[in-house]
Amino acid sequence: MALLNILTDVRWWIAAGVVCALSFGSWGGITSTLLIIVLMVQMSLSMDGLAFRRSDITEHSRSILLATVSCLAISTGSALLMGLLFKQAHPDVWSGWVMLASAPCAVSVITFTLYLKGDMKLSVLSSVVIYLCALVFTPAMTLLFTGGAVNPLQVLKYVVLFIAVPLAATYPLGRLRLDRNVKIVGINMMMFTMVALAVGFNRESFFSEPLLVLGIAAASFVRIFLLSLAMFRLMRKARVDRDRAVVYLGMAVWKNSGLAATLCILLLAATPAALLPCVVSLLMETVWFGALSGHFNRSWPHMSEEDATDARSL
Repeated sequence: MALLNILTDVRWWIAAGVVCALSFGSWGGITSTLLIIVLMVQMSLSMDGLAFRRSDITEHSRSILLATVSCLAISTGSALLMGLLFKQAHPDVWSGWVMLASAPCAVSVITFTLYLKGDMKLSVLSSVVIYLCALVFTPAMTLLFTGGAVNPLQVLKYVVLFIAVPLAATYPLGRLRLDRNVKIVGINMMMFTMVALAVGFNRESFFSEPLLVLGIAAASFVRIFLLSLAMFRLMRKARVDRDRAVVYLGMAVWKNSGLAATLCILLLAATPAALLPCVVSLLMETVWFGALSGHFNRSWPHMSEEDATDARSL
């Protein structure tokens, strides 16, 4: 049981990936090809089980809209604002922030919702809608904010590869009826490989430019920790339904940093510093999830029925 707990806890895998990357560095010429395979497998496993009916969308339309705004407006906007701090002095790093801002939410927001006992149906439906939007949103954002430095058609190609194909793969995967723990361990193995590749690809920057890395970490702390704290307090004060608030919070903070890092390696290989915001964000989001998952349920218990009825419209 103890071994299973470790194998199903993504934090151990990410920590192991960082240690491996800092110890051994880049994996050489196989990086790009392996990353494509790793991300496609991870996304396919993560999206397994995502399903919705038209009636579900209609029933949850307002909440789905708020979750989508949390991701594509609040999360994207906060990443761009933090990136502006680096735009003049480190234009390559700015490109990485743009790539991070353009990415949709992490599929792990569904796991986040499960851990925090939030509205699972809303989390799944919102994730599907956001990922469909990302097919247009991500290429458009990179074109708008990089001034053509990244070819939007190339972005579209990889977004289709990493989003549309895994979504399509959910049907045959569903027929396999994979055990939940098997899927989680598989996802975690892919996460380990992705972190080892991404951090290893930019290993020298962690040692040669520690102040830059610390600056990005500080900006990520603001984007992730302080933003989530502000939203936490505002939603409680506004009497937002607690289970839906969990979804809005996850969508506003947890970016698909792995997807953004992969796009940086594939499309911005000549400027490795662009990868830093994505890698640092990936690590900070993991720390945030570990810190928040135990704290949230204690700090914001389930509302009473009377309070929940009053907040239902939110």
